[in-house]
Amino acid sequence: MAKDRAKVKQVHILAAPVKTFWLNFHLAYACQHSGACCTSGWPIPVEPDRVIPIRSLAARRDEEWLVPAVAAPADVAGTLALQANGHCVFHGDTGCGVYASRPASCSHFPYVCLIDRRGVHVTLSHFCPTAASLLFAPEAPIAIVEGPSPVAGFDVPEGLDARESLPPLRSPDRLMTWEAFSNWERAEVGKQPTAPSLADAAVLFEHARVAVPAPWAWAPAPADLERTWQMLVAPAWPRFAPVAQRYRAAKVVASWAAYTDEGLAAVLRVADAADAVLRVETIRQCMSAGRVLDADLLKQAIRHSDLLLVHYADPSVLSSGTKS
Repeated sequence: MAKDRAKVKQVHILAAPVKTFWLNFHLAYACQHSGACCTSGWPIPVEPDRVIPIRSLAARRDEEWLVPAVAAPADVAGTLALQANGHCVFHGDTGCGVYASRPASCSHFPYVCLIDRRGVHVTLSHFCPTAASLLFAPEAPIAIVEGPSPVAGFDVPEGLDARESLPPLRSPDRLMTWEAFSNWERAEVGKQPTAPSLADAAVLFEHARVAVPAPWAWAPAPADLERTWQMLVAPAWPRFAPVAQRYRAAKVVASWAAYTDEGLAAVLRVADAADAVLRVETIRQCMSAGRVLDADLLKQAIRHSDLLLVHYADPSVLSSGTKS
């Protein structure tokens, strides 16, 4: 991200005690071994200090599970091999065969973290079905609360390290204070998403779709959005308004976009895009199932939305409002 004022790196320690901030509805997250991450076909790097512990659990030759990574940095010994179906070589009917010694990338999923001078800020990728389920938790006021580090053994997890950055921009020529930024986040997460017209949602969705870099791609929006929305989504949407509000809040907290050159404007742009993508993917799920929206369909729409927004789209393009 050429215009970003911060960089991604792994941080292990800070000089002072670290505070960690969560959305209250995310705080209960714990891996339930759904296998979504293990079966996605993603290359998973293995750290050199994990090779021996994994080897002791694998009960097979290294070449059967560890793929050499050409030109990899020194802190990567290789990547985990994949089965013919794209699943991790260690994923089976009973879950992960090396869970106790899994690589750091596995431990960090589905956490998306931002580190700045205030502390660590945590949100989740709702591509994880367990994370998506938390959006349906019993209704309570949305709040930002302190909690533990998301990853055991890491006071500061992997994420966007913005500790050397100035506070985000409130406007093109005005910085915020750290206190003002925290207050803005607390106020923003409590707001209901503004319902865009489906025409506007389609434009925002298309921007997110084209932010996916080649050779990957995302399917275009379905045809006849308005008619399908009115028939299959609108009758049930008010019942799920709290879910949509929590989903949008999760795009405001720990937003890497805050430390781009557009500051808060970029955060809101990503949050608005997320709301639009969710609406389009909800229509897609209802069309595919041929039934009115229910919790299962909305959960799948949320998972697909974050697969696009968190894992496929280029974040710098997504937050910029310009085409890649």
